[in-house]
Amino acid sequence: MSPSHNLVRPLEQVTASYRSARPRPPREVTDARRADQLAAWVALSLDEPSALKNLQDAAAELRDVPQLTVVLPRVTGAAMALMGAEFGNIQFMDPRDGSLILVTQSGFRREFLDHFAVVRDSLSVCGRAARQGAQSVSEDVRDDPAFAPHQKIFRAAGVRSVQSTPLVDHTGRLMGMISTHMSQPGRPSDQDLRIMDLYGQLAGEVIARHLADGGAGGHPAGLPYGASARDERMALLARAGTTSGTTQWVYRVDEPYGSGGCRTYGIHPNQWRGRITADGPDQDAEYTAALVARELRAEWNIHGPGSARPVHVHVWRGWEGTHRDADFTLEIQPDLDGRHRPATDSA
Repeated sequence: MSPSHNLVRPLEQVTASYRSARPRPPREVTDARRADQLAAWVALSLDEPSALKNLQDAAAELRDVPQLTVVLPRVTGAAMALMGAEFGNIQFMDPRDGSLILVTQSGFRREFLDHFAVVRDSLSVCGRAARQGAQSVSEDVRDDPAFAPHQKIFRAAGVRSVQSTPLVDHTGRLMGMISTHMSQPGRPSDQDLRIMDLYGQLAGEVIARHLADGGAGGHPAGLPYGASARDERMALLARAGTTSGTTQWVYRVDEPYGSGGCRTYGIHPNQWRGRITADGPDQDAEYTAALVARELRAEWNIHGPGSARPVHVHVWRGWEGTHRDADFTLEIQPDLDGRHRPATDSA
């Protein structure tokens, strides 16, 4: 699989347009489409909890990357891995005129990149997906007469099948498109397409934060999900958990950092972030925090008193958010001599 890389000049130009004083009104997905997306989260939480956790882990890794120029190749590579694809690209929706600008690619040659540098119509898979605000698939581009203007380019690139998935922010605004391409005809499974669709939401939210906070070289201050979308997801996941007899608790351990701030605890971002499935009402958010605290103390005992430090264990139902909206927060304050003060609920 070829490494993904950014197309520097188009990326700089389109990200600059997001700071324009008079951008074009944003294109949004329909309410029905958003309802379908939320239903997909519930279905995945019930049918494939491990796949849901993998998506969350992938999103967590993106949120910890400080620059958009690093995020985009990772999104492309992850999408290609999810789809088992040989080629991939990302396009941004130009807010000035609604066109799709190619900003990141993997596996393509110059002829393909020049041809699809700017897409302004629906005579392509990505253009059709942008017009509909929904995922689009072509099982064989040679059998679709709508793609006649692109046949020569597809043949030269060795592309037979394509899927394009919208990148959307937490409000449903269309930010761009992530597309993957295969050299053989065929359609990905419904499950793979559903996971790809959800990944487009996660990646789109991260990309939107970067664009709002400075563009290609910006450093977003933090990347929590938008409150409205997150609340809807949490409510649906909570109802799903009630129906199935289980509850999904998500936890994260933070430590104080800087002037009044905090950062994720551990040697790497995902070491102390995770998900615990509760099987009964007594296994609540407080119970989950206690399990995490027990593991923390076990690690501190192994590495010695000097490894202990003040931390907060945050727990959410269904979906990770900010420390302010946690269902429960456990504060652990070790003494200077290595002994632990009683943990307190600071929620």
